[in-house]
Amino acid sequence: MFTILVIISLVSILVLSLVAFFIYRKLRERQDFDLEPRDRHGNKIEDDDEESDEDAGDQEHEPDLAPIYDDDLGYDDFLSFEDLLHEIGIIDISNGMIEYETGDNSRLFVMLAEMQQSNPYLKTEEELAHINRIMEVFYNGVVAPLKESSQSQRVEMTDFLNDLKEHSQYLHGATPEMKSYAEQVIDDTLNYQRATDRFENKAYLQFQAVVTPEEVFGETVDALEQQIHEKAIEKLLRQIDRADGLLRRADHAITALDQFGLCEVLYKTFNKEKSVHIRLEDMIRHQNFALFTTSHQNDVTFKRIQQAIHIETQAINSARDVLWENVEHQNLEA
Repeated sequence: MFTILVIISLVSILVLSLVAFFIYRKLRERQDFDLEPRDRHGNKIEDDDEESDEDAGDQEHEPDLAPIYDDDLGYDDFLSFEDLLHEIGIIDISNGMIEYETGDNSRLFVMLAEMQQSNPYLKTEEELAHINRIMEVFYNGVVAPLKESSQSQRVEMTDFLNDLKEHSQYLHGATPEMKSYAEQVIDDTLNYQRATDRFENKAYLQFQAVVTPEEVFGETVDALEQQIHEKAIEKLLRQIDRADGLLRRADHAITALDQFGLCEVLYKTFNKEKSVHIRLEDMIRHQNFALFTTSHQNDVTFKRIQQAIHIETQAINSARDVLWENVEHQNLEA
């Protein structure tokens, strides 16, 4: 009887060990965050379609038709701004978020929120005590990692003054002399702003969210990537809304930065002196209306432009041949 119990115990231990091994192996497979298409159960979706490389050899000797390789570098491996971001661990900047390397299978996203400022010298002692209590509650309730930073930025009223200048020309009942005087005053104010350096401090809260493989699934790489970003945005906006609901009572409401606001903060961070005289918005506007781009272009972009020119030329030639054949046909019929 004792021997039977021992055998049953050993068999049970063996079965439990096998079950635990398969569960561990299954979890390890799902931990691989390699953007493989998966179903709702985390199983990989096999793709039997394979690209054919028969015509690749014929295009190698034609620059405008040769395939593009992402690791192609020019200018003796020129170190661009993207290389700098890669060195400090930034993978991508999109959807108002910065994605950092984690070293494991998770995805780390950071979103910035601008904090509204208030002057403590204009508040009473009771108001200051109330603000301090709320800030203490906020910092004691922080669970996820949070970073607070400040940036000294030039006082910028260009957009407001330009809008004011435009609306001043359509005031009802204003005479031409009044419109001319208003335009001159606003121009003088703009010139004074450009010549005088006045700065103010901007405060930012940096929220971060981590997305793990168990939280998302997708049947294609694009669908999986979209779910990763949606999950990150959902987590970050939830943190910002929760913090804003409390900080607003202390006159320090926060607002999440969009894609342009985030790029503007990064531009002013890496170009402290240049950003004082050249705004990012003006730079983008001038670049959009420029005939030729002045930014650095790598070999990948250059080859894409070559391919676009080749396709455009081929399309024009083909259309010309078709139209000429139609004209010849009409001439023969006439």
